[in-house]
Amino acid sequence: MSTGERVCWILTLLGAGMATAPFVAEKALEPMGNGRFAMAFVGVIMGLTCFICTFLFRCRNRVRRELLAGRGLLARWRYSEAEWRAFAGEELRQQSGSKRTLLWFTAAFMLVVTIVYVVRDPKAGLFVGAVLFVVWVLCWIAARATVRASAVAQGGSSPEVRIGRDGLLIGDEMHLWRGWRNSLSSCELRESTPRVIAISYLVPSGNATVLRPVVVRVPVPAGKDAEAVEVVCQLQG
Repeated sequence: MSTGERVCWILTLLGAGMATAPFVAEKALEPMGNGRFAMAFVGVIMGLTCFICTFLFRCRNRVRRELLAGRGLLARWRYSEAEWRAFAGEELRQQSGSKRTLLWFTAAFMLVVTIVYVVRDPKAGLFVGAVLFVVWVLCWIAARATVRASAVAQGGSSPEVRIGRDGLLIGDEMHLWRGWRNSLSSCELRESTPRVIAISYLVPSGNATVLRPVVVRVPVPAGKDAEAVEVVCQLQG
């Protein structure tokens, strides 16, 4: 079982506890008023979301094992230090900017939700606001950890890239575009320094009817242009 799957199981159990606590410990939580039912609502959403995510992590781990075993690889590349440094600097700037924008939008949405709850029920609204603030702080910590991990990974020795039909590995970083409603959107060669394969795929967002686009850029090593063209053709086909 992967770390992500274990964390999701822990959060699933935590959500189940939050959802059932107002009914199991009704007397103990009575001073919270309507806030206990807001806690139950947050627990149900968190528990169900994390429960579903456990199976997503399981699917990702299956594809990861296949890539590491070398089954069905379209390409397996390594880079010189100069090639990787040229790519990593620009990639890190793009990641930092996108995560900062997402955190601002998330904070604005949570503030609006808190205000609505405070207007309807001040006590419950303050509790919901506190819970959402904790969630936002966790998102901020996760975003910073992700950027720092990328900086460490990209700032070190150049990783190995393994590209398959269902996903790819850039070092330890996994991208999956088939399975669990993920779908490949486009794949193309783009001119830059170095040249990159830009792979765009869709993943489910918080709204079950909306798919969120993800773009991963894979640098093409020197002398591998023909192989890169073949990879693009295989993925497009």
